[in-house]
Amino acid sequence: MALFRRRARSGPTDIRLDADRSAQIDDYLAEQIQPDGPGLALAVAEAGAVVHAVGYGLADIASRRPIAPETIFHLASCGKQFTALGVLMLADAHKLRLDDPVSKYLPALSGFGPDVTLRRMLNHTAGIRDFYDEAGVDEVLARCERPTNADIIGLCVDLGCPMAEHGIAPGDTFCYGNTSYDLLGSVIEQVSGQSYRDFFQRRVFDPLGMKDTFSAPDDRARGSRCATGYVLDDDGAFVAFGDSEFDGLVGSGSFFTTIGDLCRYDQGLNTNRLISEAAQREAVTRGRTNDGQLTEYGLGWYLEDYEGSPLAEHKGEWTGFFTYMVRYLDRPLSIFALSNHPDLNLIDLANVASDAYS
Repeated sequence: MALFRRRARSGPTDIRLDADRSAQIDDYLAEQIQPDGPGLALAVAEAGAVVHAVGYGLADIASRRPIAPETIFHLASCGKQFTALGVLMLADAHKLRLDDPVSKYLPALSGFGPDVTLRRMLNHTAGIRDFYDEAGVDEVLARCERPTNADIIGLCVDLGCPMAEHGIAPGDTFCYGNTSYDLLGSVIEQVSGQSYRDFFQRRVFDPLGMKDTFSAPDDRARGSRCATGYVLDDDGAFVAFGDSEFDGLVGSGSFFTTIGDLCRYDQGLNTNRLISEAAQREAVTRGRTNDGQLTEYGLGWYLEDYEGSPLAEHKGEWTGFFTYMVRYLDRPLSIFALSNHPDLNLIDLANVASDAYS
């Protein structure tokens, strides 16, 4: 009885179409989340229907505002699949080719040579330097307090278009990073003639009815419907994070969204409303290094399996927000977790939800 009492209370917009299956998820989260601390919003979509969409914990501790399905979270690095989507949309429209060098669209980056292609940047095998480690952040901030994509391009040029390691060639190895995706964000802007924000608003979010999804910069990022991101201090207490000097960069993860909008996006992918079926297959095709080895990453998605079922997934972490998305490739099941809790294992949670709907 104590466990039942700790389950999340149903909010006015919660969805639990199958009470028994939702109870398995609720019971698991009852042991992970305290009612007076941060939590998450979780959605499960099956065969085109939202079967579970529930908020757990608090969106903001100070105001005790609860998380609901319509609470807005930063999507963090899960936003990379939107950048990949944008490139694939432009490829479908014959505006670019994946195997073109990035310098064809950003001529200032000619120093990277012909082998730093859009495809390699998308699947993290381009080998270029990433500026999101401690040394890279210091180098960027020494030049500008609030960098933009143009600043990153300028830094690459000033440094002679640096690779991640001395002697490494494009395609030699898989190395996950953010800077490649920021540069891809600039490619989208250059080829489309639109800002990154407007490109996705007009071509993805508006057509799919994703009214609560947007890219920074946007005033809604500081609105009352947005969750507060939290980290743990040295004593294990939750502390609000605030923003980052890198929040002005787009491409590697600048989106805000809700679990309901992600379900709308999922349905758009299921019905090929955004990109062709061939492009969808391209997105979930593993990259390959120069020695012929397959990587575990496609175009904006990690490619793994769970209990023998192939899946496309991604996780993210940024300024106290923690996210995870998974779409099964052999059955119509997708799971979306948006969290402001720094100590949850979202992959374990998704597996619990997957088991409930197996």
